[in-house]
Amino acid sequence: MNEKLDVLKAMFTRFSTQFLLLDSVLLVLTKGKSARLYAAEVLVILGISAISALLYLLFLYDKDVSKKKMLIMQLSYFVIVDTIVTTAGYFLHWFSFQNIKSFIIFECIIIGLCAITILYSYKVDSNTARKISEKLKILKSEQEN
Repeated sequence: MNEKLDVLKAMFTRFSTQFLLLDSVLLVLTKGKSARLYAAEVLVILGISAISALLYLLFLYDKDVSKKKMLIMQLSYFVIVDTIVTTAGYFLHWFSFQNIKSFIIFECIIIGLCAITILYSYKVDSNTARKISEKLKILKSEQEN
């Protein structure tokens, strides 16, 4: 249970950072340097981050699946998170469907940020697994001696 809580906190932090970055970049691109980030937007971003972190636990936490199933789970996860972020982005005026360029930029940023988050999580998990394997080898060699 503590491991899941640690994963939840880590993913919440990663998503909060990426969505705040997304909002900040879009504000500067669309409204210039005088743009302001309001408390309501921050709260919505934190809510989106919490939902995304919970969905991560539901979709991608299980590491004992085939590569094909993991790919399907990651794509499903991305589609759901993208839908949530796009919906929130529309209502927060992060982009406009009348300005297709703003929507394309918005989607590109979401895809990039989600890819970075998933790849970063994969790298952290891989490093953790490698360290555990190394420690197990050391323990095994110590037990044999």
